[in-house]
Amino acid sequence: MRLMFVDDDERVLGGIERTLFMCDRDWEAEFATSGAEALLMLEDDPVDVVISDMRMPMMDGAQFLRTVRDRWPETVRIMLTGQTEQEAALRALDVAQQFLSKPCESTVLVETIDRATSLQSLLRDDSIQVALDKAGQLPPIPTMYARLAHLLENSQARASEVAEVVGADPALAAKVLQLANSVSLYAGAEAGDIAEAAKRIGFRMLAVLVLATEVHARFSGPAAELLRQRSVLASRIAGQICSVYAVRETVMTAALLADVGVLLDGVERSPLGVDAQSAPTHAEIGAYLLGAWGLHGSIVEAVAQHRTPDRLESERFDAVGVVHVAVALAYGEPVNDLFLQLAGVNAHLPAWRAVADALIQRQAAA
Repeated sequence: MRLMFVDDDERVLGGIERTLFMCDRDWEAEFATSGAEALLMLEDDPVDVVISDMRMPMMDGAQFLRTVRDRWPETVRIMLTGQTEQEAALRALDVAQQFLSKPCESTVLVETIDRATSLQSLLRDDSIQVALDKAGQLPPIPTMYARLAHLLENSQARASEVAEVVGADPALAAKVLQLANSVSLYAGAEAGDIAEAAKRIGFRMLAVLVLATEVHARFSGPAAELLRQRSVLASRIAGQICSVYAVRETVMTAALLADVGVLLDGVERSPLGVDAQSAPTHAEIGAYLLGAWGLHGSIVEAVAQHRTPDRLESERFDAVGVVHVAVALAYGEPVNDLFLQLAGVNAHLPAWRAVADALIQRQAAA
């Protein structure tokens, strides 16, 4: 596998080179000190993975990765950001598939690259293509979500503009507002309108709720209502138990959309812990769909792997683990005890069950 690291600080690149030398991976690495230099190198010889710093002169990481996405869409894109660059990094949400904080431990860097490439390989597997062919044409990206995502590409978008887009469909807007209030994304009184909800929970989380609302609208009948309730419950559980393990917005989004794969004809929910060599799970098919719709790589990975978290061969408990537990508890399914033990979090399971039970009782009483 071929990697490219881009950073204007040659000392950082030197440290990364030493890290790669020490790790047991059959990787070939290229190094560039600017986005412009990296693009010239990619013209001659594209790579499998690009890891770029955010803050660079002339062309920052977001601009660079956007060009990589447009010209080499098969390349995995990872962004390195410092603590003071989080706001700027928001501009890269649609172009970076994974984010890493600087300074980054060598083990985390290597594992992130491993997982990103494993996810890419998983979603390109022939068995998923066969399942998609059987299901027929892929559902197009939901209309309202597409409009909202396009608006949010502009970092200067205002709450009134977001509300105007969503409010163009009053029935949808009412359902989105109901969903926003039902998942308890904020403390205090319920939001009274879309603009207020957008300000409280953030534009991107509101866009996710629009997506979930449009996805659930494709179903009808008692099974559809049960699916919606379980999805909302899983999202609420994920938000409560994520603690220091993962970004709250990421796990709530992934749990809310974990069953999106059953959108496709002939796809049913897969049991937990299916063998890695068997047919693709509904989670993997759903992740493929979310990736096609442009959702962030960390969300796609959490959806794809939440039924079989032990396949990651990682002892870190992060978004995948949180979504695994949240969805299992929402459906009354057993969790993967061995996975929790290896991750060192099994002692927290009774408390997480208590959280889930309280939310289930609250949902039943609503």
